[in-house]
Amino acid sequence: MDKTQIKLTDLERIFIGNAPVAFMLEVFFRTIIVYVALLLIMRLLGKRMSGQLTIVDFAITIMLGAIVAPPMELPDRGILQGIFILVLVLAYHRGLSWWEVKNAKVETATYGSMSILVKNGLLQTDELEKTRVSRAQLYSVLRQKKIYNLGVVERVYLEACGAFTVFKTKGSRPGLSLLPTRDKHVHGYRHDADEDEYACQHCGATEKLSTKDKACNNCGAVKWDRAVI
Repeated sequence: MDKTQIKLTDLERIFIGNAPVAFMLEVFFRTIIVYVALLLIMRLLGKRMSGQLTIVDFAITIMLGAIVAPPMELPDRGILQGIFILVLVLAYHRGLSWWEVKNAKVETATYGSMSILVKNGLLQTDELEKTRVSRAQLYSVLRQKKIYNLGVVERVYLEACGAFTVFKTKGSRPGLSLLPTRDKHVHGYRHDADEDEYACQHCGATEKLSTKDKACNNCGAVKWDRAVI
């Protein structure tokens, strides 16, 4: 479009566009056809598309939005062209899924692998840095599962799809408190462990200390908090 044709006072162009008003009726029918085709393609893509999205699923979802818009809105674009591209995406997704079933390396390359963020009440700091998961984010996930003591966490898995899976120990053991440090009032509800038992705020390891100047045997940090049960 020539820039001389762009005028802020041209309300007809802004609200209706350069297409004739009759094209609005055509858009109505185009939208119905493309919508039905999109629902069919989504159904054929499988149940995974309606569940927890993986990286590939998320990428395809973005592609679907870009594919269906022009056939519905642009008068010079045909509907069949958009439907053909949807079918190509379906074929690509089905082919990739088949390849992943046949080859585990392809599945790992496309979807990633599971990471262990907590083992036996200890934070795996290397994995946290590698996966870019902050302690605040991890603690929030655990608190949502009504876990307020890191010591009772047996495992925390960060699945390839981005979901967190948490397993607790059968018994109780001392560990790092997961309650927010800024909310002093809620700390009155926690149950402290033995008076000389502390938890490392960096990795969650617990030790009996006579002084808080000692470095953690697990990670070397010097930052302690009273261990809780």
